[in-house]
Amino acid sequence: MKLFKINTQTFQIRNSYFVLFLFISTLLFQTTGLKYIWSLLTISTFVNLSVLISLLFISFYVIQGTSFSVTTWKLYLIPSIMIFLGMAANIIYYSFQNIKIITQLANTLPWLFCLSIPYFIKKKAIDVKQLWKWYYYFFVIINLLSLLEYYSIYLGNLNFQYIETPYGPFLINKFSWLYMMPDGLPHFRYYACFYEPGTLAMFLLPAISYAIFYKKYIGLIILLGAFYFTFSLGGMISLFLLALVIIFISFAKNKKFLIWSVFITIIMGIVGWWNLQDQFITEYEQKGNSSEVRQISFLKTIENIPVMLVKYPFGIEQAETTSGLEKNENYIPANFIVGYYINTGGFLALLGYLVATIMTLMISIGAVLKGNLLKEEKVIFSSLIVLFPFIFQRSTIWESGLFALMYAPSLLLYMNKYKRIF
Repeated sequence: MKLFKINTQTFQIRNSYFVLFLFISTLLFQTTGLKYIWSLLTISTFVNLSVLISLLFISFYVIQGTSFSVTTWKLYLIPSIMIFLGMAANIIYYSFQNIKIITQLANTLPWLFCLSIPYFIKKKAIDVKQLWKWYYYFFVIINLLSLLEYYSIYLGNLNFQYIETPYGPFLINKFSWLYMMPDGLPHFRYYACFYEPGTLAMFLLPAISYAIFYKKYIGLIILLGAFYFTFSLGGMISLFLLALVIIFISFAKNKKFLIWSVFITIIMGIVGWWNLQDQFITEYEQKGNSSEVRQISFLKTIENIPVMLVKYPFGIEQAETTSGLEKNENYIPANFIVGYYINTGGFLALLGYLVATIMTLMISIGAVLKGNLLKEEKVIFSSLIVLFPFIFQRSTIWESGLFALMYAPSLLLYMNKYKRIF
């Protein structure tokens, strides 16, 4: 199979209707809370089940019916298989005790997406450049509408409807929602249609990178405005990092300018940190309990890994809710996403996840250092670098089918083209 001995035009053919369906359903029913805002829960369940079954068959076909390079198997397919099998086995096992837990198989979808991507590449059915364009416009439009609703609060419009979700109580409008405080008023932070402001900030970063490299300045203003109102400290740090990566890419046009670009980036980083460090420190201290929880999650994960791998090598007993999971004394809070994979998929999922994320980071850094990137590659690799730190805070782009659809094809091409970086 000569899947990876072709140029990047392979990924610019067209998007099949099924790929478009996957992209839209991921945004509507998996990544955002629009299924709650628009009362699409029944449709969402049906769509996610259909996607799960379809991708399961496609993944099996990819693994059994095709051949790949050793690099592809080692760095992409095997880690994805390990994560899926670890999570699926644990969820199915505990579903015999509580059948409602079977719905958590939806959490394995992102890795079925990853396993299915080679099939779409082979069929020339995925156009990454076009998907990125639609991703950008989705975030510009949904945030423009959401910002208008958010701003209307200050004009006295409190025409929100109450809704109870597994993620807590929300006050919903037509396109957005806000978390409801104990006094019944909306939270001051901006959510748009996402479950947390920090999660919104994370997903805004790739769109911001796209707007910068493609010179979409009006869209950039809207995205930055939305980003500001999330008041996300992790987002601000990653935005600062994104600025440094963009500066580096802008100057490192070829190897002759590599040293200069490194020097300029370091200087800009020092100057930026010197001017912003007080603000970052103040913001961190104001986070109070939130920042403390994240520290505890990280430290507890590191401390519990040896215990978990001995006591629960296949993951802990699953439950319907987080409170149910917390009854297990060895439960690792999911703020540090590595803990999530230990909880759900044990050693198998943990090892697969570490390989997948480290591989992604190495390829992205290697690609940026080599330079001579296409516009879409600049967006892809720069945003992957700045999204990596979010694993210390929450679910990331890797826990979304968007990672497979928008990033995986370029990663597969690059890892097979430049094997020396490994």
